[in-house]
Amino acid sequence: MALLEEFPWVDVLPEAAQAQFVHDFARAFQASAELGQWSVLAQTITEWRSTAAIHADPVLAGKLSGPIEEDFGPVPGPTDV
Repeated sequence: MALLEEFPWVDVLPEAAQAQFVHDFARAFQASAELGQWSVLAQTITEWRSTAAIHADPVLAGKLSGPIEEDFGPVPGPTDV
């Protein structure tokens, strides 16, 4: 598929995620074209590239997919920031 050739980092995604990337890309492309805002497509590509980077690093993927054991303290409310 030409789309996957354009973005070689897609190869490191699991097969189901590759299919989801293609779906998300198509939807973002349509939305960008209708809105005249290509930042929508750019954001989709950036987010999926970041996901691929995580999958490419087994140590990082393990840390991010494992349980969180620590208590990182209270979370401020949205109006407290």
